[in-house]
Amino acid sequence: MDILDKVDKVEWTETHTLLFTSLILGFFMWGTIGTIAPLLYPSVNNVFFILAPIIATLAGTLIFPHISDRRYGRKKTFMITMSMYGAGALIIGIISVLSIVTRTSLTSPLMLVPLTVGIVLGVLGVEGEVPVMLSYAAEMMPLRRREQILILAPNFDNVGAMIASAVVILSSSLGPSVELLTLSLTALIGLLFLALVRFRLPESVRWLYSKGKIEQAKAEILKLGEKTEDIQEKEKVRKVSLFSRYWFLVAIGISQYLTYGLMAYYIGDFYFPSLENYIVLIANVGASAAGFLAGFLINYVKSKMFSLFSFLGGTVTMIAILLTIDSITYDMTLFYGLLLLNMAFSEFGWAVRTIYEPLILPNSNRAFLIGLVRVFPITLNSISVYFLSFSNSPVVYVLYNTGLWALGAIASILWYYKGYDVNLTPIEVSSQSKVLS
Repeated sequence: MDILDKVDKVEWTETHTLLFTSLILGFFMWGTIGTIAPLLYPSVNNVFFILAPIIATLAGTLIFPHISDRRYGRKKTFMITMSMYGAGALIIGIISVLSIVTRTSLTSPLMLVPLTVGIVLGVLGVEGEVPVMLSYAAEMMPLRRREQILILAPNFDNVGAMIASAVVILSSSLGPSVELLTLSLTALIGLLFLALVRFRLPESVRWLYSKGKIEQAKAEILKLGEKTEDIQEKEKVRKVSLFSRYWFLVAIGISQYLTYGLMAYYIGDFYFPSLENYIVLIANVGASAAGFLAGFLINYVKSKMFSLFSFLGGTVTMIAILLTIDSITYDMTLFYGLLLLNMAFSEFGWAVRTIYEPLILPNSNRAFLIGLVRVFPITLNSISVYFLSFSNSPVVYVLYNTGLWALGAIASILWYYKGYDVNLTPIEVSSQSKVLS
């Protein structure tokens, strides 16, 4: 049996559980660290405090996937990114302790500047490893469970954000510095478990194979187990140019990434600062629950139909928020309910992205191209946050989000008719890549 074929058909073993655990903890760290700036923003009230991590997101998304593809592989890159957000979380913790001991406000330049540096370091690491984690999951998970893993593992970003917001709510009466300390401790404890797991990981067999390191690939595949199972693979897909595949991913990326961030994090910052922590919590409860549901549904729904359902559903629920936005000042319950539903569809859209991004992009530059896809939503997100921070109208804010959802809906409709499903399709086929002989 071919090496890559064995990766797809090997039965689930303890090593796969280790891989899955690594992915869960990595995405949990992303949710925890990535949420710190938006949760702390009402206490700082400086738009550049939330723009700096977004810029760091852009840098991390381009730098670490590139070195992972070209030089270091998946495992070594994880060690670098962990060091980055470990240092960031430690700096955040130190600043929070100093703020408590000296009774210095976090808005003081003596505290705010190093705090921002710590957050930027943390975000640089967690954001930089997202494309690498998606590539690693797509390259190493058995074909029968691959799509499920690509949905369930990234969902722990929502779980991390949900826990971070709950921690802040529980410690809010003690002040921003204590909130920050609890967040940094949560991140550091998560990092400790993650480090213990990742040191035991095998390198990606497919990455080694793509670099011509066949003997190393054979050694690593032994760690996955010996028993294999018969799977009826999909051997062909419709030919779609890399250009078209790339822009489909960009369109749904812009749609899902911006609407999630703007509705889960920044709408509270800009219009309901006293309710920010609750909005973040409710949004991520909806997203987390939907993520587990999506992991179940993907076994029964083809990926094209799942994409269509996700983005049309998100558009409809956002229109419902737009039509009722004027009344939420008097009844936040209605807004919370619609937000919960909209964030569920946002998670479905995120699941579509985490399936398609690593599976339809070429083997040789997979992580970097995933990062290159994310450049557009990340850049537009920073621009959107900056200009929307000056808007006094939640109607305009939600109307903008409605347009973003419509972009994703249009892209998913076009893909439904012009694209292809990836369920039970070997990654060499779905990515339309040539396998080394």
